[in-house]
Amino acid sequence: MKNFLLKLLVFSLIIACIEYAWQYFAPTNKHMPYSWIALAFFILITALFHYLSIRTSKGKPQSFIRFYMASTALRMMLYLVIILAFRYIKPHAFVPFAIGFMVHYLVFTIFETPMLLNELKKAENNA
Repeated sequence: MKNFLLKLLVFSLIIACIEYAWQYFAPTNKHMPYSWIALAFFILITALFHYLSIRTSKGKPQSFIRFYMASTALRMMLYLVIILAFRYIKPHAFVPFAIGFMVHYLVFTIFETPMLLNELKKAENNA
């Protein structure tokens, strides 16, 4: 888990640098509002669900599969609720927020999936 957290930290710093550059160089109407909050949110959610997935993988394979599918569905619903809530809170900034939020989702999912697969392969080889 420490290895994953270190990689997550480095990855998050890279994303933070990209966000900073975007906020600095992109036109104002293209800025994602609350991008730093979204980044922190995705870091926490990624770390939490990775930890829970690793913990669940130590049991029966069926339990892990059920947990992973349920957690993926739960996260997607949570993300949709956040996007829809933002739609009604700040309608004028909805499009940049929704696009930025989904980019964060995509980037963190692309990061998390291979990391989880590597952890599961290591655990399978050690068993």
